[in-house]
Amino acid sequence: MFIKLEVFDKPLSRIWFRAFFDVMMITLVMVVLLYSPHLVEDFGTIRKSEFWIGFFEQIMNLGRYVIVWIIIYYLYHILKKNSEITEQKLLLENVAKSAELELLKNQLNPHFLFNALNSIKALVLIDQEKARDAIIKLSELLRFTLNYEKAPLIALNEEINEVVKYLELEQIRFGRRLDVHISLQEETLDVKVPPAMVLTLAENAIKHGITQIPDGGGIWIESKLRGNTMTIEIINSGQLKDTFDLGIGLKNLQMRLQNLFSDKATFYLDALSDSKVVARITYPIL
Repeated sequence: MFIKLEVFDKPLSRIWFRAFFDVMMITLVMVVLLYSPHLVEDFGTIRKSEFWIGFFEQIMNLGRYVIVWIIIYYLYHILKKNSEITEQKLLLENVAKSAELELLKNQLNPHFLFNALNSIKALVLIDQEKARDAIIKLSELLRFTLNYEKAPLIALNEEINEVVKYLELEQIRFGRRLDVHISLQEETLDVKVPPAMVLTLAENAIKHGITQIPDGGGIWIESKLRGNTMTIEIINSGQLKDTFDLGIGLKNLQMRLQNLFSDKATFYLDALSDSKVVARITYPIL
């Protein structure tokens, strides 16, 4: 085939110009090969003007068929090229999203480690036994943060198991000043969630809520499934200050939700009352 595939890498206007050119060239070659011998035989018996009229009549006659073939051929390759471009674009977008998710998850490790170490550093000199228990729980949590990067989603039940360890770690530090209440709808236990999402919200509730209250407070974790929509709420004692700014953990959480669920997921953080703050996440089940 003399129509090279490189033609379809050019702008659309140039492609169709080339298509018109190919129609003319193919038609001319076919007329010359198929009909010229007959016209030449009759050349001596007809006038020159009649010869050229017959020649162009054959061009117009064959051109009707050639142009249909050329249009079909060009449209096929244009659509095929567009499909390849779209596929490559989607592949690049997926690679970019995967890389961004990995970056966001990697940023959680030092963030979590910093908060967890703050929870046990005061215990080392005060109560060695409690410090030992805290270090064991911390090691288990660190193992989780190293492993969760292998999957974009994990079961809520797995996530909550690690959240419980974290809250137990904090209860060693706070003692009776921290009350924990976890209420999960049974249907939600196997639903997939972004790993460390609830853990991040629990950390935020402790850091910006409980630690700011001299007498301590409580944290409530709930999950509900309504149709195809998953809802997770973390409520904590405390107040949401007007100057409150989302930290690394919450900003990463928002970006991860956006990458995983696009605009179908929502993150809501606001004061529930004068003494409580709620963080709510909703997203569709994949």
